[in-house]
Amino acid sequence: MSYQVLARKYRPQSFDQLIGQESTCRILKNALNTQRIHHAYLFTGTRGVGKTTLARLLAKCLNCQTKITPEPCNQCARCLAINTNCFTDLIEVDAASRTKVEDTRDLLADVHYAPSQGRYKIYLIDEVHMLSSHSFNALLKTLEEPPPHVIFLLATTDPQRLPATILSRCLQFHLKIISATQISDHLANVLNNENIPYEPTALSPLAHAARGSLRDALSLLDQAIAYTNQQLTQQDVNTLLGHVANTEVSSLLEALILEDTAQLWSLVEKLNAQAVDFSWVIAELITFLHNMALSQRFKTETNYPQAVINLAKKLSPEDIQLYYQIALFSQRDLALAPTPRLGFEMMLLRLLAFKPAIEQQTAQHRLVKSTISPVTEKKPATAGNKISPAIEQPQKQQKNLHWPALIKQLNLTGLTYALAQQCALQSYQSNHLSLYLDPRQAALRSVKQETKLAQALSGYFGQPTTLEITLGDADLSTPARLEQQHKSQRLEQTTTALQEDPTIQAIMQTFDAKLQPESIQLLDED
Repeated sequence: MSYQVLARKYRPQSFDQLIGQESTCRILKNALNTQRIHHAYLFTGTRGVGKTTLARLLAKCLNCQTKITPEPCNQCARCLAINTNCFTDLIEVDAASRTKVEDTRDLLADVHYAPSQGRYKIYLIDEVHMLSSHSFNALLKTLEEPPPHVIFLLATTDPQRLPATILSRCLQFHLKIISATQISDHLANVLNNENIPYEPTALSPLAHAARGSLRDALSLLDQAIAYTNQQLTQQDVNTLLGHVANTEVSSLLEALILEDTAQLWSLVEKLNAQAVDFSWVIAELITFLHNMALSQRFKTETNYPQAVINLAKKLSPEDIQLYYQIALFSQRDLALAPTPRLGFEMMLLRLLAFKPAIEQQTAQHRLVKSTISPVTEKKPATAGNKISPAIEQPQKQQKNLHWPALIKQLNLTGLTYALAQQCALQSYQSNHLSLYLDPRQAALRSVKQETKLAQALSGYFGQPTTLEITLGDADLSTPARLEQQHKSQRLEQTTTALQEDPTIQAIMQTFDAKLQPESIQLLDED
């Protein structure tokens, strides 16, 4: 007897054998038990999740010689005929190869004749979205009011391409993507039934590579059995699929953290020699970073491998998020690179180039409103006990503190500079600075930016300085507003000077021209 592929050999013959579609099976079983039979069913979902299998199961349940039952006997002549594709009243059509309206009319020509073998005449149209618009129109009337002995079973991977008139006439079931755990368990059962030895860790790469399709998983299992000579190991399966082990991903991250370029490129050469799929390597790197972020957030060490926990302790949450974002965009742009390896190497270079600098942890976690300053005993200034310049400077600034001028000396950048520009000074006393923020710029306010501003002020004054920012009035004289007013005044003065310039006036009279004030720009902002 010729060999039968696993996807066909282990095709479910009952609702209980169908993997991952419990809700749909429950609805259909209850409908069959109560004899609530609809005249048209539509099964949607990605490839390999059981659409056609479920349609054939339903046809078998409706035509079993025992009765209409959710548990067909699989022993009567009708059930056996359906199992072997020999049942004359099950008309199965591939819409992808019969898209013309003439094909649909020929199909429906015998719809009014009673079934010859079974209880119902079943029309199973696979990939129904491939039909032309004229074919849908030809099918529409019969689909709405078919003869009592006719049932339509439609299957498609793209329901969005079906006309609304077709969708409204069908009882629609969306089949879910099968989880990797369910696929792994099913593959283990198949291997046990086939008496093929395997490593349990070898099934997970197959399950993930199938991407929710059980048929694809069984096809990959057929390839793996042939490749490994019926001795499935994780290393052989990874080699077959072009995947990498978690140990190699952790080695990549370890080299990135240490900025060991030589080790990093050695690993790239090793991966290239193994002919791995670099897109899959990036996907595994993203998954690894995701697990690291979760282990940091939830502080659990039981649900993640030890390598994930160890590396999560070496990176800050900000570093992990930056790595994740760079890897995510690199995976998207990998198809645009000349070769996958070049795209992968550029991702590594970006991860090295944009790695945040290591900062003092105490400075990063300093609270803005609770900066602790040392308590010292106040002593009168004498000839032998002079006030240090670090203390003398804040005293001078306290008497005459000009906020716009102070901002320029703080060397602020980015959002911290924008926050300072939108604030106005309220008071500065006893190393405590109070600012008013323009309420229209409240989005700039955050703990992170206030912390950076407080640290810059502490460095300028030479001792810890606390900062308090509150929302002020809409007409605050902030540095940003003063600068804008100054710029507007200069622009107005420049426009007036140009309009009164004799040369400009002569040109306007000669060429009958007009001066457009909105076209005037200041080249020197000082």
